[in-house]
Amino acid sequence: MGKKSRLKPSKPCDNCGVEADTQFRVRQSEKDGWHIVCKACQQLAKTKDGYMYGGTWKRKKRN
Repeated sequence: MGKKSRLKPSKPCDNCGVEADTQFRVRQSEKDGWHIVCKACQQLAKTKDGYMYGGTWKRKKRN
């Protein structure tokens, strides 16, 4: 018996809708909620004041 598959379904980006295997939890100000975004949208969010990184979500877990 082996380990269960740790492959999860892709999630769409909250900004542009692109499905990606790695996404990032970000918010752009204290008032905004958290959003799950792709790498391209994260790069845009980084340029704004109030940007906060909240973690990385990966479709395929290591173990």
